[in-house]
Amino acid sequence: MGLLDALLGRTRLPKPNEDRVFAMSTAVITLEAAGLRPGGRLGIVLKRLPPGRFEQLESEVRQLLSLQDDRPRTAVELKRDDLGFDWLVLSGTDFQESLAAAHVVATRFLEEGLGDLLLACLFRFEQGERAAYWVYGYKLGTFYPFLPTGDRRRDNAEELRLAAVAKAELPIEPDLAQWYPLWGPPL
Repeated sequence: MGLLDALLGRTRLPKPNEDRVFAMSTAVITLEAAGLRPGGRLGIVLKRLPPGRFEQLESEVRQLLSLQDDRPRTAVELKRDDLGFDWLVLSGTDFQESLAAAHVVATRFLEEGLGDLLLACLFRFEQGERAAYWVYGYKLGTFYPFLPTGDRRRDNAEELRLAAVAKAELPIEPDLAQWYPLWGPPL
């Protein structure tokens, strides 16, 4: 932060850190041992994209996936939620491939100077009969669990337990005030 920024009260957002998301590739084994099963879907939540960029992004991701494999095993969908955020939803049976695709998308946004649009990557897991999520915040480069129980409620005790289980594998967000709920994700 420069002197002028300090005098005018402006703050600069940290640059997105897309590389730490790969910690999930090894943590998934620990999470499975803790009772979470990968749900086959993950989503990247973005601030609203510039006009026309929404459809262009879907086309680019499909093209990138087809370069990796003649018949990509990861499906791509673009959705807009009720709050106006854009979601790039990746689904497939290969968790590592979906994770790699999410990394490619984040890297592409950074290369194009659109890194400030990246908000979070949401990993869906199943815990028995309910959905459980792990959220990766691009700005802070940290993870936290999110377990909605319905009617805008969450299971805080189970979230804390899962964070304790995964802290050796994942960079867990230490500030609980930063554990934002992502209600109604399109995953």
